[in-house]
Amino acid sequence: MQRLAILFCFSICSPVVMAEPDTQLTPGGILDSLMPAASRPVTLDLWQQSPAQLGLSHLSNRAGLNNGGDETELSLDLTLNSPANQRYLEQSQRDLSSRQQQTRLVLRWQLSSELSQHLATLTEQELLLQTESEQLQQLQAMVLHAQAAFAQGEMTRTDKLQLENALIGSQARRAMVEVKQQQAIQAWQQFSGQRDWPALWPLNDIDRQSDKISVSDWTQHPFLLLQQLDTTLAERTFIRDSSGANNPWQAGIVLRQTRAGSQLPDDTAIGLKFSLPIGSSSGTEQSAVAQSSMHNQQLKLAETLRQVRQQWFDAKASVQMAALQHKAMQQQLQHSTQMQQAADSALKAGELSASEWLRLFIQHSELQKSAAVSTIRLQLAKTQFDQAGGLAW
Repeated sequence: MQRLAILFCFSICSPVVMAEPDTQLTPGGILDSLMPAASRPVTLDLWQQSPAQLGLSHLSNRAGLNNGGDETELSLDLTLNSPANQRYLEQSQRDLSSRQQQTRLVLRWQLSSELSQHLATLTEQELLLQTESEQLQQLQAMVLHAQAAFAQGEMTRTDKLQLENALIGSQARRAMVEVKQQQAIQAWQQFSGQRDWPALWPLNDIDRQSDKISVSDWTQHPFLLLQQLDTTLAERTFIRDSSGANNPWQAGIVLRQTRAGSQLPDDTAIGLKFSLPIGSSSGTEQSAVAQSSMHNQQLKLAETLRQVRQQWFDAKASVQMAALQHKAMQQQLQHSTQMQQAADSALKAGELSASEWLRLFIQHSELQKSAAVSTIRLQLAKTQFDQAGGLAW
């Protein structure tokens, strides 16, 4: 019977999953593998507003025009940006390149937030599985002892049954934790494409690319900076469209050939043509659309500012509450450990019944799990507080 119990314990306590934490992996390295390739820098044509236009026309009137003459005209028209629009495009080119970089920072921040959730879940399930395994081993040893003590008449049937019921419950809890751990590992593998996961995350030994940004400076949040860029671009567009700087300058080359009748000689002429806009465009439809877009971006900026600020204060409060809970759990666990040690000694000395020992043991085991979870939750709260300030791995 004892041999069967030992084999049963080995089958229950042996790990089912093959994946495990890897000290070589880092959160920053995982994010680097998830990030897509960078896009090419934005390049705008500062000179031409649209492609060149090649025109060809031919007039013929054999019935009497110029004594039956023909006229053929070949033209090349260029739509050029005004100097004011060139300055706008130069700034827009810089803004769009900055926006590309900022968009990558936003994507990395989003992936970093999801990554921290996965790591917290994996670490929590691993600690719970370890705690449940230790509790199961202790209960199995106690059940073997109870069966021997009951056979010798040193323990009541009620105490033996309570220990056996506690063992059944511990086996079920460990099996459920195993299932949850398997689900967490599968979710991690689907997210990251990695078989294992970083093992250094609970130690807060994290490589950060944005370590120069103070976490208290939530105004550097990538979402907020991206919206500021969009708002600035919309404001510049409105200023350009309302001033008329977007109206192009026209330049062209004209080649005209006339084939006259018998009384007039043929003629070929080459000329240039220019046209410049006069006045502003403050009342045009394009200016009104640009103004509406600017107002929408300004409203989005105000809302983004409110959300980022509120999320940062909420994350700060979560860290404070998680720290208080973790401190209380550690103090309770310290006292509970001393009580459990005293209960173990009293049980061996016959000063404590098995049922009373079981009650204290279950309380201590639950407190151990809660304390372990509070450690992970505190680490997650700190990471989320950093991310609320705009930091990413």
